[in-house]
This record gives sequence, structure tokens and C-alpha cells, in this order.
Amino acid sequence: MNYHQSFPAILRHDFIESFRVIGGCFMRRKWCLLAATLLLALAILQLVPLDAWIVTQLTEVNSVDDTAAEMARHVSFFGDFLGFNLALFTGLSLAGWWRSSRRLQRLAVASLVCAMCAGATANTLRTLTGRPRPYVQAEDRLTGPNFSTAYQALPSAHSATAFGGALPVLLSCPQLGVPAALLAGAVGWSRLQLNRHHLTDVLASAAIALLFAVPLSGWALHGSPASGSTASPSHALATT
Repeated sequence: MNYHQSFPAILRHDFIESFRVIGGCFMRRKWCLLAATLLLALAILQLVPLDAWIVTQLTEVNSVDDTAAEMARHVSFFGDFLGFNLALFTGLSLAGWWRSSRRLQRLAVASLVCAMCAGATANTLRTLTGRPRPYVQAEDRLTGPNFSTAYQALPSAHSATAFGGALPVLLSCPQLGVPAALLAGAVGWSRLQLNRHHLTDVLASAAIALLFAVPLSGWALHGSPASGSTASPSHALATT
């Protein structure tokens, strides 16, 4: 059976393998993961004082001219999981199928799985943190578990899925990843411009995505450890 004929089976295998990679990495390196999480959280906390100022500036911009807000609405709509992430996955999958490239196929799966994991993590955490969105007339603090969407600012699920899709591509194949990362950044900007999230909400989402992207990008580039294959980021478009 040739590559094109076995494509669905390969896809199923890659999805299963990608989750094994995440689980194995988190189990083997849990202390490194904890340290990285704490460092990222501390770095983001330093920027909390900027949140209110940025909200004020963007609110003033929107009050004068709604052009930026209208553009942000379109970016936010098309940058959601069903738009950006599925389009990225489909494009990479078709490219992998066309070129008979296992690396591109793994990269497609890594991008989608990272977006799924980052998005699920963000949706869980934002329900637990209970931070009010910028448009809510309430004290900016963590109120604890809250099922009201008005109190689910931290972190941003839109940004988590966008960066989740882009970062594995950026880390393993920069020539494709830079445009994807710029689009993810645009999604993050749109959430700020629409007064739905603070800067630190978006940065927290990018940090969450990065924690999943690191092991997945390594797997996308090199395959399973047992395969013994190696490649450099500049050769990520190769057909092996």
C-alpha cells in the first residue's frame, strides 16, 4: 500500500502518537515543566500594571474611530479554532499528502493537537480564575471559579488556540511558522482591541501554547525517538 492510499491510517497513528509524546514528556520532565510554568507566570505578572493602561488607550481609539474594532471583529471571527486552526491543519495535511512528506503530516497533526490542548487548558483555567473581562465594571482581580463568560478573561481561549496552532510550526519550520505566528499575534491583538481580554491574558495563553508546542515540534521534526531520524528546522519540508 503506497503513502497516498494509507494516508488515513497514518493520520490516525500520528494523532495517537502526538498525545503519547505530550504525556511522556510531561511525565518525564514534570519538574522542568513546573519550573518553566512558574518562570513564565512570574514574567507575565510583571506586566499586570500595563493592563489597565492598554485598556484605556484602546478604548479611546475605539471611541474616536471604530475602524480598528471592525477589523478586529473580522480577525477574531476567522481566527477562531474552526477558522485558523482547521485551515492550517488542512493546508499542512494536503501539502504532506501531495509531497508524500511524513514531516509535514506530523507538523499538521502537531499544530492541531497543540491548539486543542492549549485551548482546553485555557478554557478550564479561565473558568477557575474568574478574572473579569476589561468591559466589566468590576475590580480587576481573580474571583475564583465562575461560569459567567464576563468573568472568564484569564487566559484567552482564542489566543491559546491561535498560538497553539502556530508555535509548533514556528519552532520546527520557521519559513511556514513566521506567517502563522503573525496571524496568531493578530488574533491576540483582536481580543485586546475588542476589550475582551487584557494583555496578560493573551500572554498567558501564548505561554500555555508554548508548553505544549515544545515537545510536539520536536516530534513533528524528528518523529518518534525509536525511529532514529534527525532533521534540522531548515529541512522540515523534506519528504522523509
